[in-house]
Amino acid sequence: MEKCDLIKNKLDMEYKFESQKALIFLTFGTISLLGFVIVMAIQELYDVAIIVSLIVILFATIYYDDSKNKMDKILDKIIKIKL
Repeated sequence: MEKCDLIKNKLDMEYKFESQKALIFLTFGTISLLGFVIVMAIQELYDVAIIVSLIVILFATIYYDDSKNKMDKILDKIIKIKL
């Protein structure tokens, strides 16, 4: 196997890992928001629910964007290898 193929395979695995992380961040954000908002709505603590929801959305977005940027960098490396 060529060194180029080995590097490409490694980058493919890194890309898959980052895409799974991005999916986990989105899933975590959605599930935690739904559960928390429902519990707070039942207890009628709407302002606490809004604050915590904004914090969860902020963290999930930051980590998702970080993962997406890493995926873009990996794709650029893969494209350079193919050329």
